[in-house]
Amino acid sequence: MDRIVQFLIENLFAEGTIALVLVLTIAAALHINNIKNVYKLIGILQKKTVDKSHFYKEMTVSQGSNFTALAFASWIMLFVAIAFLYLLVPTVHSVSFMDIAELASNPFGFAIFGIAVGLLAAVVIFFLDKLPSDMRVFKLTELYSFYAISKGTKKMIGLTLVALYGSVALSAYVGTIYPDRSMNAQLISLALLIVSAGILVMPIYKEAWEARR
Repeated sequence: MDRIVQFLIENLFAEGTIALVLVLTIAAALHINNIKNVYKLIGILQKKTVDKSHFYKEMTVSQGSNFTALAFASWIMLFVAIAFLYLLVPTVHSVSFMDIAELASNPFGFAIFGIAVGLLAAVVIFFLDKLPSDMRVFKLTELYSFYAISKGTKKMIGLTLVALYGSVALSAYVGTIYPDRSMNAQLISLALLIVSAGILVMPIYKEAWEARR
């Protein structure tokens, strides 16, 4: 009976992982499609080819520096939470943080790991930010500037930081008891990740849904 329960729980974790990947992958595809559709529509209305640099400049909406900074922190925290869940201990991959003996035995090892992942995520995001102006669709720092976002949605996006901290804390707990495992902690951590990711990309799905109506 215990083996069956363990098998079902592990399957649930695998299904949750697939759901997380799909939420983010589909959002990326929808985001590109959303921008392309608006670009085509403007071209049809103006009956001419519109310069992409001018298009992006006219389309972007300022969401405020405070929200932009908060959203940027949330995205970095999302990547940190994903790394903690999947790379801290060998839950999915055989390679993990625990293979680095110097860090695994260091009392600040988890903090060093988290900071390293956060810095790497920031570097990647800033690299994307340096893309040419006609490729602004790929700039994560400007993601929300292409959408009309309500105050309620902004608050929800800001609250993802709390949920993601919770996910990291649960994954860290799993790391402290390793090689023992706590599937409940892993599942809750994964659930917080999925919910947070869903909230972060909510404006993209909302725009795609409204465009189809």
